[in-house]
Amino acid sequence: MSTRITFSQRGAFFDALKARTEAYFKETGQRPTGNRYLHAKTLFAYALTIVSYVLLVWHVEHWWSALLAGFGLVQGFVLIAFNVMHDGAHGSYSRKRWVNWLMGSSMEVLGGSQSMWQQKHNVLHHTYTNVDGKDDDIALGSLMRLAPTTPWKPWHRLQHWYALALYSLLTLFWLFFSDWHKMLRGKIGDTPLPPQPWWSWPYFLLTKALYVAYALVLPAFYHPLWMVLLVFVGVHLLFGLTLSVVFQLAHTVEGAAFPQPDATGKMPDEWAVHQLKTTANFACNNPLVTFYMGGLNFQVEHHLFRKTSHVHYPALSRIVAATCREHGVPYTTFRSVPAALRAHFRFLKEMGRRPAAC
Repeated sequence: MSTRITFSQRGAFFDALKARTEAYFKETGQRPTGNRYLHAKTLFAYALTIVSYVLLVWHVEHWWSALLAGFGLVQGFVLIAFNVMHDGAHGSYSRKRWVNWLMGSSMEVLGGSQSMWQQKHNVLHHTYTNVDGKDDDIALGSLMRLAPTTPWKPWHRLQHWYALALYSLLTLFWLFFSDWHKMLRGKIGDTPLPPQPWWSWPYFLLTKALYVAYALVLPAFYHPLWMVLLVFVGVHLLFGLTLSVVFQLAHTVEGAAFPQPDATGKMPDEWAVHQLKTTANFACNNPLVTFYMGGLNFQVEHHLFRKTSHVHYPALSRIVAATCREHGVPYTTFRSVPAALRAHFRFLKEMGRRPAAC
């Protein structure tokens, strides 16, 4: 989609919402960025990751101990991704730019690329949520049909059966193909990357090499290569599955809209209303889910205030929900993770049906 996309002019809904959230931060004396709670989560996430890695490489003696250490490593990775990297890459971790960059660079620790993530996620996904042809998060080629406007293929009838297997490949896909493909093409889909600094390629190559060094090369000095590869793939499959499922529950569920621009590139709604129509919350009353997922169960609040740290989302959700009711704007939320999962798989099954026009 090469046409420049524009949204309707900002209206009374987002003006009221912005004013109320600004008043909330002023009245409570808080900053929109992270706080000591976020810092403590960061220490916990990295401590769990480091301890699990040390145990896995130097101290496991049985298959079950390797399994436990590997599971702990995945949970550390997940906590870093959702709680640390995500806030840092969005610039919401700290008021200091260098701190945000450092926390966002956790993406490289996980095998990805912060610069590719920021363009793909921050710019394209957050601006053009669920817009087929612009939102790269719903662009899986012909493997899956995640939007009504995506061409249907016969194997999509089975996508609700093979979806989880495909989702589990996410981080391996980042590491070995996706990031490289984007860097080499200089594009994400049809959207060109912004001009890159001279050091972007050396940094990209160095961080990918360092990841392979600590994830594969170093363990191979202490364990048979087949065992290292088995654990490496197993860790990534569980890690990729966890990340994928959480992000899918926010946008590819029953009730989510997939608006498209008209012939001139104009979207039917203002940007904020577009976010409410394309995004869903889930399990908002479950503090454990909120802790684990870094507030990404409050996707509505995240999409409206992406430069606000996730530690504030539960409080902001009450403001957003009330403002939506007053202005007649939809506010979609699922009671629990299982409820959101059911809505996602019903959506996949619906998208897998052959459209009448085919």
